[in-house]
Amino acid sequence: MLLEILLDTTVQIERIFKRAKREQIEKIIEEHDCGSSTYVFGEYKSNMIRDFVTLYNIMCMEDNLAGVREHINDTVFHRNFQRVYYIYNDICKLYNDDFELIKENLKIYAMHLERRFQYGIEKKLLNETDCHRAKARIQFQNGRAELPGISCQKKDDFCKSCEFFERHKEKFGSLKDKEGLPEKIKNAIVKMFENHEPLKGNICKTVGDCMITLEALDTTGKMVCTTNIEDFQPICESVGVTICEVKKV
Repeated sequence: MLLEILLDTTVQIERIFKRAKREQIEKIIEEHDCGSSTYVFGEYKSNMIRDFVTLYNIMCMEDNLAGVREHINDTVFHRNFQRVYYIYNDICKLYNDDFELIKENLKIYAMHLERRFQYGIEKKLLNETDCHRAKARIQFQNGRAELPGISCQKKDDFCKSCEFFERHKEKFGSLKDKEGLPEKIKNAIVKMFENHEPLKGNICKTVGDCMITLEALDTTGKMVCTTNIEDFQPICESVGVTICEVKKV
């Protein structure tokens, strides 16, 4: 059976870490043929798995949870701060605030965090982009964690993002003047068309919502499930994708 709805990165993260949204999202998954993509998995790894690596290294340097919290507050900022605390709170709950037990199981938790992306999803991930970041694996050595392969640059040539652009060039072009689209996305699209910059590196990350929406055209329902309605709405309207909305609670 073919995929009906594509789950975006916000849904994949919030169904794990936000209790208020979890039940609503799981109901959507139960009632529809839902799945995701390697591009979304790459974003998930670039966000949650990379921030787990940050937390792992902090925990290896501290002697107690109070020290961990202070270290996070002093050194982690912006969206990373929120995501690190998502993981921190989840680990503390899972191991009952037992710091020694947490440290013993950190490597196991890392595998658990990856598996949860696929929890409840039986469909094979869409792979139109062959996203390089989705293949990144945590490496543990000398008391530290690293996530090689999570970054990509304009000069790199190890995915199919440029082929993806050529297949959807007309749809990308229709977004250049779309009202309501964030300027940073418009600017990135203009660079691809007028400056002939490839859909790689920072540009690929900037137009991530566009990538996911265009992937949803390959679903039978031509639907994307997201909690980020504001950013997705103008893109979906332009390319002909319906939003399966997760309501605010």
